[in-house]
Amino acid sequence: MRIALIALATSCILLGNTAQATEIKQQKNTVDNLQTELESIQSEYSTFITSLAVVNDNIALEKAKLAQTRTQGKALVGQTAKALAEMNEQYALMIDNPTQDISASQNDYRQAIQQQQKNKQLIKDSVARLAQLNKQLSDKNIERVRLLNQRETISEEINIARINRLTNEMQKTQSHNVSQSVSCDLETSFSKCITRSNLLSKQKASKTYLNNLFSSVTEAKLVNKHKANSNAHVKLLGNKVLTSEFSGQGTYSSTMQLTMQGVLPKNEACNLLNISTRYCAEQAPSAKNNLVKTDKGTLYELTIRSNQYDDEVFIDGVSYGSTKLSVMLSPGAHHIEVKKPNYINFEQSVKLRSNTMIRAELVKASVSLKNGQAVQDFLASGERGPELISVPGGQLAASENQANEQAIKAFSVGTNPITVADFKRFVAASNYTTAAESGNGCVEYVDGKETYNADLNWRQPGFTQTDEHPVVCINATDTNAYLTWLSKATGQKYRLPNNGEWEYSARAGSSYSYWWGNDAGNSKANCAYCGSQWSNKSTAPVKSFKANRFGLYDTVGNVWELTSGNNLVARGGAWNFAPKLAQVDVRLELKPDFRANYVGFRALREN
Repeated sequence: MRIALIALATSCILLGNTAQATEIKQQKNTVDNLQTELESIQSEYSTFITSLAVVNDNIALEKAKLAQTRTQGKALVGQTAKALAEMNEQYALMIDNPTQDISASQNDYRQAIQQQQKNKQLIKDSVARLAQLNKQLSDKNIERVRLLNQRETISEEINIARINRLTNEMQKTQSHNVSQSVSCDLETSFSKCITRSNLLSKQKASKTYLNNLFSSVTEAKLVNKHKANSNAHVKLLGNKVLTSEFSGQGTYSSTMQLTMQGVLPKNEACNLLNISTRYCAEQAPSAKNNLVKTDKGTLYELTIRSNQYDDEVFIDGVSYGSTKLSVMLSPGAHHIEVKKPNYINFEQSVKLRSNTMIRAELVKASVSLKNGQAVQDFLASGERGPELISVPGGQLAASENQANEQAIKAFSVGTNPITVADFKRFVAASNYTTAAESGNGCVEYVDGKETYNADLNWRQPGFTQTDEHPVVCINATDTNAYLTWLSKATGQKYRLPNNGEWEYSARAGSSYSYWWGNDAGNSKANCAYCGSQWSNKSTAPVKSFKANRFGLYDTVGNVWELTSGNNLVARGGAWNFAPKLAQVDVRLELKPDFRANYVGFRALREN
C-alpha cells in the first residue's frame, strides 16, 4: 500500500508539473510576448544582414584585387621575359668582349623574377582569403535561413496566439440584467404577453452583448471591419425573471437576468482577423458537422476563366464549351477539366457551397502527354528503380532569382523524393557507407539551433520512419554516389535536377507561391504549422499529399531537395520549416558536406 501511495503521489506531482508547464507555456506564448520576441529576432536578423553584406562586399573587393593581381602577373611575365632576353644579349656580347659589364642586366632580371614571385605569392594569398570568405558566406547563408525560419516560426505562433486571444475574448460568459416594457391589448393573454416580453428581452440582450464583445476585443478595429458577414453569435445559458408586474393600462414590465456566452463557429476567428483559415483548422468541427443544409432547388454560379483561348471546359464529364464560362450548378461536389490540344489538362474538384470562380492556367506541352507518362527503369538486379514522371519541355518565367526566361527541355523526374527503400537497394548492392555513418552523424534542430548528433544517420534520423519515407541525413557526396550507381544499374543517365528544372517541375505551370495558390492552406503539405499530423514532428511517407499537375508529390515541404549547380542549393522547404520557406522560389544554400534530418533529394533522368 505504501508503494501504491508513493506511486500515486508521484503521478500527482507529474500531472501537476505537466499542467504547470502547459500554463507557463500559454503565459509565455501571449501575443505581446511573441511580438517582443519577434522584434528581437528581427533586430538580430537586420544586424546579421548587415554582417552578410560586409562579407559579400569583402568577397567583391577580394575578387577585384585578385583580378588586378593576375593582370599584373601577366605584365610581370612579359617584363621577366624581356629582362631575360636583354641579359642573354649581354652574355652574347661577353663572348667577344670579356670585359663587358652585365651586372645591370643581371640585376634587372633578378628583380623581375623577385617581383614575379611576389606576385604569385599575392595571388596565392588572395585565393586563400577568397576561399575563407566564401566559407564564411556559405556558413552565413545557412545561418540566414535558420534566422528566417525562426522569424517565420514566431510569426506563425503570433497568429495562433491572436486566434486564441480572440476566441477567449469572444467566448466570455457574463450575466446581464435587462428591463423591458410591453404593451398588451385586451385580446392578448397574460401568458402570451409575458412570453413576448421575455423573447424581446433575450433578443435585446443578445444583440447588445454581441456588439459589446466586438467592441471590447483587443483587435476591435480590425474585427469590426470584417464582422458584417460574421457568424459569431450569442448563446443563452440561462435566464431568471427578477421583477415583473402588470400596470392598469395593460403594460407588462419586467427585469430579467440573462447569462450569455459568445460563440465563434468554424473559421470565424480567422475571418474576423482576416488571416488564413489554416490557423483555425483545429478549431473547426469535423466534416460531418460541417454539412450545410441547402434547399434542393438552390443553384450556385460557377465561373471559369482560363489563360488560353479556344479551350474546352468539362464539368462532371460534360462539355460546356470554351471559357469565359458561367454556369449555374447544384450544391455539392463537381469535377472541372479544361483542355486544349498541345496543353496539359487543368483539373480541379470543387464543393459548391456558394458562388465560386476558378482560374485555370494551361501549360503548353512540347510532347504528347496525358497527365505525364509514367517511367520506371529496371535495375541490374531485376528490381524496379524509382518511379518517374515524364515532364514536358517549356519555359520557366523570369523571377527574382533568374533574370531571363529559361527554356526547359523535356525530362523525367522522380514522382517523389528518393525513399528509404530506394536508398536501401543502393546500399545493399554497393556496401556504401554514408558520411553521417562514418563521421559525426547529421544535423537536427535543437532549440532552434543546428546541432550535429553522432547517433543520427539515414537509418535512424531521430524520428520513426518506414521504407516509404524520404531518405534524409545524406550529403552531396552520398547523393552523387547513389545517382552514379543508379545510372550504371539502369543504363540511363540520372542526376540531380538543376535549379531551373526543379522549379519548373515544382511550379507545374503555376505562378503562385505554392503550386495550388498563394496560401499554404491546411494539411496540403508537411511543413511546420501546415496542419498535418507530421508537422514539426517528422517526415511523412511520400505521396501523403496531393500531387501537382505534373503528377509530382512533395514538391512543397517534407524534405528540402538538393539541386545541382555552382553552389549546393536545396529547394522546397521541410517538415520543420515554416510555410513561407516552402514557397517555390526560396533557396537554401548548403556546404557540400552538410547533411541533416530534413534534407533529401529527387532524381532526374535525362530523356
